[in-house]
Amino acid sequence: MHGVAFSPDGRLLATGDGDGAVRRWNPVTGRPVGVPFQTGSGPDTGVQWVAFSPDGKLLAVGCGDGTVWLWNLATGRHIGPIHATSGARYGVPAVAFSPDGKLLASADSDGAVRLWNTATGGPVGAPIPAAAQTGGQTTVAFSPDGRLLASSGPDGNVRLWQVSLFVHPYAALCAYVGPPTPQEWNQYAAGEPQPKTCG
Repeated sequence: MHGVAFSPDGRLLATGDGDGAVRRWNPVTGRPVGVPFQTGSGPDTGVQWVAFSPDGKLLAVGCGDGTVWLWNLATGRHIGPIHATSGARYGVPAVAFSPDGKLLASADSDGAVRLWNTATGGPVGAPIPAAAQTGGQTTVAFSPDGRLLASSGPDGNVRLWQVSLFVHPYAALCAYVGPPTPQEWNQYAAGEPQPKTCG
């Protein structure tokens, strides 16, 4: 077993295997539920981490080949593979849902943390440089209010990130320093349309 997680209501247990299969179990009877989900068939597709969304409707899987998969448990349909990292040495050692279930954070073997839209599977913002060094296990966790993302890496440090800086960077910047003047915008972002987020 390379990953294990209970659903929020405790009625399902998900386990990931080295062959890339994800199985669901009834923890009362110990019997399998449905057919296994398959993430891939390559030599490095082993499951490293599984996580349920807070409402129990989605299951996220981080794999050894650097991909992330999302399953809708009601329909059995998946989004993926999402190519979370180009390096496959350590794959995706951890994934975590935001409390509202709209974001998924993946920890990658290249030392970065990436955010994903759970409805589309698309990236949200730029990669977060979570670890000072690459090539090791990184873990991630959201705060209960979803405003902070914690990451720990092979350098032994834990870092806290304001999620809004990556999800809504312009709005977050405006909240800190105020909207730029037209002259400032033209100086630093000539030719780019100025967002109306700050008014």
